Amino acid sequence: MTNEFDTALAVLLILYAAVIVRQILVRGPPLSVLFLIAGGAMVALGVLTPSAALASLNFSVLIFLFSMFVFAVALEKAGVLTHIASWLLSVSRRAENVPFYLFLGFGLLSAFLVNDAIVLLSVPLLLGLSRKMRVSPVPLLLTVAYAVTVGSVMTPLGNPQNALISLSSGIPTPFTTFAVYLAIPTFLNLLIGGWLLQRWFGPDLQKAAGDAPLSVSDSVISFFPKSPEGGWVSWLRARPSVMIFPGMIAFFLANDIGSEFFHMVALPIWAIALGGALLLLLLHPTSRSLIEGVDWNTLLLFAGLFVVMGAVSAAGIFTHLDQFLAIPASTGPRSSPQTLGILMLSSLGGSQILSNVPWAALSVPFLHNLGYGASNPRIWVTLAAGTTLAGNLTLLGAASNLIVVNQAERVGVKISFFQFSRYGVPLTLITFAVTFTALLVGI
Repeated sequence: MTNEFDTALAVLLILYAAVIVRQILVRGPPLSVLFLIAGGAMVALGVLTPSAALASLNFSVLIFLFSMFVFAVALEKAGVLTHIASWLLSVSRRAENVPFYLFLGFGLLSAFLVNDAIVLLSVPLLLGLSRKMRVSPVPLLLTVAYAVTVGSVMTPLGNPQNALISLSSGIPTPFTTFAVYLAIPTFLNLLIGGWLLQRWFGPDLQKAAGDAPLSVSDSVISFFPKSPEGGWVSWLRARPSVMIFPGMIAFFLANDIGSEFFHMVALPIWAIALGGALLLLLLHPTSRSLIEGVDWNTLLLFAGLFVVMGAVSAAGIFTHLDQFLAIPASTGPRSSPQTLGILMLSSLGGSQILSNVPWAALSVPFLHNLGYGASNPRIWVTLAAGTTLAGNLTLLGAASNLIVVNQAERVGVKISFFQFSRYGVPLTLITFAVTFTALLVGI
């Protein structure tokens, strides 16, 4: 073993030991700080040169995430999240039905907005909702934490690891590819998960809230007024995200369809997202507030992560991973059930140790080394589904879980490791089974 190999391995082990300790304690420096320190150590100790570290940064992923965070902040400022939560409360009618509709609604929303941003913005909203219903906020917080994990599986927009995989795998039409393989199992998982959470949380919520039906008039916010003050032009000018975001989603679909069926040149999804974000910043009346609201911690986490993975690759550590993961090398575009099963299970376990984003970042170059590329879309969506759904097994599986816990603790609401896994484990096993079965179809 070379000196670079030993150094990189030592830094990697120290980093992941620090990550595990932080995940268990649910406190300590942000993950972004740990990865930035580790990346700096890789450069300082000579594993990577400064120029190689800069080259290892995946700017397409960073640009894509920045753009999606801009949209998330803009939609929250426009009142979209508040309106959605209020509408879900109104259609629930009774407190016992709230978990089902929250799970379904926020799960679908997370397919189109980065789930980390959704939970960051929705925790204060859920705390207010629990006060309105006169119930404990914990069931509502857990419901949304589980929901954004399950729903975000379906598209490259749903979470950071999906974005990383779709942009790094070489899949030419990621939006439709994810939908083809994962839309049906995701819808099934949302319906099953919503039903389970209604059975688990509904009776206690109904008992605490009383028998009176939820007031529709009090809970629904008139988001689209019949006659807005100043007219519709002024109303839309103050909320450009309401027009631009749906237009961007439609452009994603049209871009994939044009490439797939009409042989048009496909634009990368990061370019489409950036174009939409720049247009939004240009038209938004308070564009500076959007930039200030971006989740910069997540972007810094990815920057440090890319440098660490670049050093790991340069040191040759990936060549030794096959001894532990035992994933067969690519033999063509078709994937065996054994390969998909190993990839799903390794993602489930690895995400509990490292969290799902670092595990996805570790797995992408490893799979490339095994010969998997653009002609193996099922492998990549399996990795995306495995690392994402693993987030519901324990609090350690996803950064979005820690965001919920940390935000809740600031106002004195505690969510324990056992409390999360008590419902997360069966939910994960069921969603894994549904998704794995769907991925096996057609092999």
